[in-house]
Amino acid sequence: MPATATLANKSVTVTPGGEAFCEVRVRNSGTIVDQFTLEVLGDASAWAIVEPAVVPLFPGAEAVARVKFKPPKSSSVPAKAIPFAVRVRSREDARASLVEEGTVEVGAFNDTFAELIPRTAKGSSRARAQLALDNRGNARINARLTAADPDRKLNFAITPQALSAEPGTASFASIRVSPRQRFLTGPPKLNPYKVLVHQDGLPTISVDGSMQQEGLIPPWLIPVAIAALAILLVLAILWFVVLRPSLLSEATRQNAAAVQIANANANQALSKANQALGNKPTTTPTPGAAVIGPNGGPAYSGVLALPDKQSAANPLVIPSGGNLLVTDVVFENPNGGSGVLQWKRKVGNTEVVLINLRLENFRDLDFHFVTPQVFNENDTMTLACSADSGSSCKDSSVYFSGFFKNPPPG
Repeated sequence: MPATATLANKSVTVTPGGEAFCEVRVRNSGTIVDQFTLEVLGDASAWAIVEPAVVPLFPGAEAVARVKFKPPKSSSVPAKAIPFAVRVRSREDARASLVEEGTVEVGAFNDTFAELIPRTAKGSSRARAQLALDNRGNARINARLTAADPDRKLNFAITPQALSAEPGTASFASIRVSPRQRFLTGPPKLNPYKVLVHQDGLPTISVDGSMQQEGLIPPWLIPVAIAALAILLVLAILWFVVLRPSLLSEATRQNAAAVQIANANANQALSKANQALGNKPTTTPTPGAAVIGPNGGPAYSGVLALPDKQSAANPLVIPSGGNLLVTDVVFENPNGGSGVLQWKRKVGNTEVVLINLRLENFRDLDFHFVTPQVFNENDTMTLACSADSGSSCKDSSVYFSGFFKNPPPG
């Protein structure tokens, strides 16, 4: 190429936001008049210009152009040595070009910003905030975090305690704040604190924050609890004043009707069965529809009583072809005697104690059998008593009810 180019300085230092210059000397070593175009190549070309960018020269003449470097004060321009080149092109020989290389040393600048999110954290026993550390400079930063409150009412836990951030990036740390003393109810208390960002070789940054400490019992809980208690009280009043009497009245009416029908049927069956056995009926028969049991017999009830000075009541013997299912028994000790009362079943020569009771433990005691006690033909039902010294079995008895097959009521 019929030209030469020389950089006055191969290395240039510039501060972001400032300016620096480098001279380029161009000489026309050809034999004709030519025009040369100068441009900057590389990463620095975005913030570098050549003045003038076009140089016309006669043969043997030379000119000086200045390359101005003006990097912006931004994290996008790193603090380091950035290579650049100046290319010289001839208008007369477009296929040929000349390149001169150099470096521009970009200085460092620091611009660090820190904030707490949220600035006011709320909680009763603990609260959380996040520290955001933004590196708006063009060099890596390293920082150490501490926290303190002027009144020493708070405890702090910082994770992590050290942060680093590359240019144009942000780092985050979790700040957990807990009060040293808690309270149940009352208005919130505001406790201010500071988070300190200690940078290596740079001033410390102080970030203000606060914790709004609230009571352990939320303010809305007390009125809700009062409203709930009021509702429960109203429901209780309605139950005891309106609903319960109505339900009891209806249940009493239905039970009375059922008892009346059952008593009528049972008394009628008892009267018929006692007449067949030669015993006196325990109650006056009442006409009614017969209730038939699982053994095909009607409802039946009877009493085995102990008159004075007797240790056994007159037994009940099941006749041939008969069958008695006992579903309910009631033992009575009206005089409060003491001793042993036994309800027995005798099968042939074998006697089985069905229930064994101490008289002093009851005045009246009832049993209801899910599986009835079965007395087959020729079995004997007996009530026996052994009184303690100085006591008596007088008037102790057992009332039993169930279903008696053969003889049926007439």
